[in-house]
Amino acid sequence: MSSRNYLTVPGQDSQDADSDEQASAQDYLLDNDSLSQEREQEQEAEAQDTEDEYPLTTKQLSELHDPKSMRSYISLFQNDKLNIFKYLNTSLQTGIKTPTRNNSNIKWNYSNTKRYKLYSDNRIPERIPKTFLQLVWEAFNDKTMLLLTGAAIVSFTLGLYEALGQPPEYDPEGNKIKKVDWIEGVAIMIAVVVVVLVGAVNDYQKELQFAKLNKKKENRKVIVVRNAQEEMVSIHDLLVGDIIKLQTGDVIPADSVLVRGECEIDESSVTGESDTIKKVRLSSALRKFASINETNKKNNNNNNNNGSLHELDIGSVTPEGVHLPDCMLISGSKILSGLGTAVVTAVGVNSIHGRTMMSLKVETEETPLQERLSQLADSISVYGCVAAIILFLVLFVRFLFYVFAPNGRFHDLDPAQKGNKFMNIFITAVTIIVVAVPEGLPLAVTLALAFATTRMTKDGNLVRNLRACETMGSATAVCSDKTGTLTENRMSIVKGFIGEDQFDETMNNRENLPHSKDMFNEKCTEDLQKDLLSNIVLNSTAFENNKYVHPDIERESGISLDSINESNNQQTSSPSKWNILSWFRSGHCKKANNDKDDDDDDDLMKHAMEGRQEPYIGSKTETALLAMAKRSLNLKFGSLQDLRDDPEERFGVDEIIQVIPFESSRKWGGIVVKYKASGLIRFFIKGAAEIVSNCCHSKRNSDDCLILIDEKVSDVINKNIKSLASNALRAISLGHRDFKDCSEWPPKEVQDDENSNRANPEKLLSLKVNNKNSDDGLILDGIVGIQDPLREGVKNSVQQCQKAGVIVRMVTGDNVLTARAIARNCNILSEEAYNDPDSAMEGPKFRKLTKDERIKLLPKLRVLARSSPEDKRVLVETLKGMGEVVAVTGDGTNDAPALKLADVGFSMGISGTEVAREASDIILMTDDFGAIVDAIKWGRCVSISIKKFIQFQLIVNITAVILTFVSAVASEDETSVLTAVQLLWVNLIMDTLAALALATDKPDPNIMDRKPKGRSSPLIYPSTWKMILSQSFLQLIITFTLHFHGKEIFFKGKESITGHEQQQLNAMTFNTFVWLQFFTLFVSRKLDEGDGIKNWRKRISKANLNFFQDLLRNYYFLVIMALIGGCQVLIMFFGGAPFSIAHQTKEMWATAILCGTLSIPIGLIVRICPDELAKKFFPTKLFSKCKYIFGLEFLRERTKSSDEEALLDRDGSPNSSGSSAFF
Repeated sequence: MSSRNYLTVPGQDSQDADSDEQASAQDYLLDNDSLSQEREQEQEAEAQDTEDEYPLTTKQLSELHDPKSMRSYISLFQNDKLNIFKYLNTSLQTGIKTPTRNNSNIKWNYSNTKRYKLYSDNRIPERIPKTFLQLVWEAFNDKTMLLLTGAAIVSFTLGLYEALGQPPEYDPEGNKIKKVDWIEGVAIMIAVVVVVLVGAVNDYQKELQFAKLNKKKENRKVIVVRNAQEEMVSIHDLLVGDIIKLQTGDVIPADSVLVRGECEIDESSVTGESDTIKKVRLSSALRKFASINETNKKNNNNNNNNGSLHELDIGSVTPEGVHLPDCMLISGSKILSGLGTAVVTAVGVNSIHGRTMMSLKVETEETPLQERLSQLADSISVYGCVAAIILFLVLFVRFLFYVFAPNGRFHDLDPAQKGNKFMNIFITAVTIIVVAVPEGLPLAVTLALAFATTRMTKDGNLVRNLRACETMGSATAVCSDKTGTLTENRMSIVKGFIGEDQFDETMNNRENLPHSKDMFNEKCTEDLQKDLLSNIVLNSTAFENNKYVHPDIERESGISLDSINESNNQQTSSPSKWNILSWFRSGHCKKANNDKDDDDDDDLMKHAMEGRQEPYIGSKTETALLAMAKRSLNLKFGSLQDLRDDPEERFGVDEIIQVIPFESSRKWGGIVVKYKASGLIRFFIKGAAEIVSNCCHSKRNSDDCLILIDEKVSDVINKNIKSLASNALRAISLGHRDFKDCSEWPPKEVQDDENSNRANPEKLLSLKVNNKNSDDGLILDGIVGIQDPLREGVKNSVQQCQKAGVIVRMVTGDNVLTARAIARNCNILSEEAYNDPDSAMEGPKFRKLTKDERIKLLPKLRVLARSSPEDKRVLVETLKGMGEVVAVTGDGTNDAPALKLADVGFSMGISGTEVAREASDIILMTDDFGAIVDAIKWGRCVSISIKKFIQFQLIVNITAVILTFVSAVASEDETSVLTAVQLLWVNLIMDTLAALALATDKPDPNIMDRKPKGRSSPLIYPSTWKMILSQSFLQLIITFTLHFHGKEIFFKGKESITGHEQQQLNAMTFNTFVWLQFFTLFVSRKLDEGDGIKNWRKRISKANLNFFQDLLRNYYFLVIMALIGGCQVLIMFFGGAPFSIAHQTKEMWATAILCGTLSIPIGLIVRICPDELAKKFFPTKLFSKCKYIFGLEFLRERTKSSDEEALLDRDGSPNSSGSSAFF
């Protein structure tokens, strides 16, 4: 295929450009002339396609891969390798027949073909991002927002009625009182708009960031055979029956069957298995499958056992240790080595990848804090309404008495004046509701979440779901995938034995052994190092990744990666995880108020989009050996192919005589080389440690001397191999054998029976030595242990989680022994728990347990091995049913169901798949498990900040409602001591300003020392109620004393006071009330620091009592406190008639401020008092009954579903006890 390039080449003259334009115009005319002819041909092809039969449905074809099954193939295609082409109407040579097109730029329209109508194409319905207006509408439709809007409309309407429909009123001095009651409604409306817009903007920003992140390799092209020609086709346009060409490094675009070639596949992102899976072509798989079944038949007949035969399929292992052949390619897996041709059997939503993506489209549940905040808002509103109704009834009854009694105060008023008095009663009642409605609560939640998510993004957490960060504050369990989450998903050599010396690069290096580089440099001879490097470099099919940029390039030369990319005029992938992590640790992301923060965020997004690039591509064992050679044997990156092209320069090798590729059946691979100087022929071998070492005649020490392997030495070698296996390491042996007297290859004793020019691998390995003391046998050069290493910082992060009371469980596809060893290495299992059989279990066994058995087991279970996605889902579902708040981490497609089901799902931004990111709530942009600790910190900070605000708001709410209620009832004029405008200022303090001050705090240093609250914990704890009731009681005593006895205190000897003096007293009461709230804000900075401490003396600590601790860490708080104090002073001096303020004397000012400061000593006393003592005096039963009746909880109980786990929590959950009296 070819396509014309109409761009002018730089430097080409104008005549050439003109001629090109003319040619392109002629081509365009010819294309139009031939367009109708091509449409006719296309219609003919579609007609032919319509006549074709497709006997298999999408459901039947999906049985090939879910799970992978040769038996399904045999059943569907009658055990014939050619029927797959016949049934799918395709051909290995010609592929799918498409209309002939003269112009290759015209795309084939396959949407009318029967093939497409039956099987569809490889497109997955896109997740359509919500528009900004949709997000605004969703935020506005919150129940609290609607309630606030209703209250605002009523308040605004009544305010306008007062201002426009009522006669003017005058103060005692004769000044006209301005009608500004309508401002209350406007203020509430503004608060609603702010909350809605802030929430929508944050959600919209996260939508845009996620959409940008998911463009990573979203559309790419693959080679497809159609009409006997190879074409580059978008992966979205793949159809069932397409013949695709695959090569090393490709990500398989659709579920397919390998029909030609062989390759090794990494399915870790799909299945969670870190081992490389070998794929063979269909014909070989069918032949080997039949042979294995025949052997099993004979064995079963001999043993009179007919049960095991039918269980063998892909993934099974025969009693002889033979793996069943696998030719099934799963969409989303990656080819590590090899070439192949495959036929597509499932595309789009019918493929493994597509079905997983579609399963993620479910509605999200409310978070734990959301549920409790919703209940609290409802309860506060109900109490406000109840108080307003009672106040209205009391004032209305008195109003009727005043109207109808012969000597009543309102008896002689005209109807308009009577109507005005009634409206005053109604306005006072509505004022109670407006004061009670918590309009600042959603604003506090939104501000806290927005502030936390912004900071979390700078720490490497992209929060997709804004409320996920507060949920992390309640997290009690983390279920982590092993591969790619706890580990790096790349095999690495971490331990080894070279003769009598050894190295150890594991985290548990208790013997303080040297690292590999130190050991090789200090202990090993140059000849030994050269031989090991020769074996690793030449005896390998892995190759260098040309997209990888070595970190030394940027560090040593000072040239940025971006400049390298620009100079090469190509897109280069992320430098490496090393660069990203070092970039973060250098403190760039922690610069607050820095102009470069936005650039840092862009770089962070760029690294996540580009993905992590490893230096070598190939089988994980070979890439691990090459990485060790680069790290410790002076193998320079970029020189690998040069060493293979010219092995003489570095190794003295003249030629490679024979290559023996690695095969899983024999578990080793080797090469035979000939040295130029000596003519020596040497056989290099590497493979499974026990197989290679058992064939070795002698062992090579680091000083090059040889030790004969006798029984004693053999026991030491086997002990070393077992020690590696017990620590979850894959043991690999490296060795060589010299053929000193061999002039031609191969020697007769190892010649292959079918090809005399090649050595038979089995004969070569088992060749005996004539003289036991000679050095002609196979020599063991070393044994190394390979593992998927733990991510840096994982061990410490797990410890921090456990210290914070968050249980970490590992979910993996590894066997239970390996899983237990890895869990012990990263501190998930302690030494005591390691020996507990209930601490680890395999998925199939866990799945078969009953719900009660799982609930009984889970408190001890820390490791779930051999688990499937269904096992993970069951685990998360059971934990949530037990009342746990569950976070799940993962990077692969197989993690998606559990990620979506969890309360919070974490995916990896660099190594994670698109499916995992789609299913997650938070994306770890650095792939660092340690970022989960930061997420827990900020989640707890959000939860604590909101609870601080609730504590403060309820104190103000209770005091303001009771003060307004009592003063209105006690007043002959049926008016409150606090006017509507004054209440507006109080509302502004206790809602908007308090939300800004308390919701923007940062995590305190001891936040991870506290235990999580969990799902069923109350929103308001006894310690909070203790503070709310004590501070409210203090404020009511002070305000009632000043209101009802202010005349005796400040105007002694006067039987009556003037209107101006009364206004002075009312203004002083208002001033005192505000200063009480001012100092209560300081008290509210402390919340649960003393929870759980029963001893009086232990509660006297800086952490529990210092309200001014770390005051400078939150500049918002300091600014807002200065704003509140400054505005209150201005109001008291210049408020005048609008605020009903009269001049205050020095004594009144001193009284207001000194009374306000009483909040602090009372707060100290309350915090010293243990919660248990307060519970003894707190009327829990009475409070519960009142809450049940006045809170209308009996109505909620009828609508509440009664599932089994809820009943379990009520009956026996420790989290649910004692919380009925609290929210």
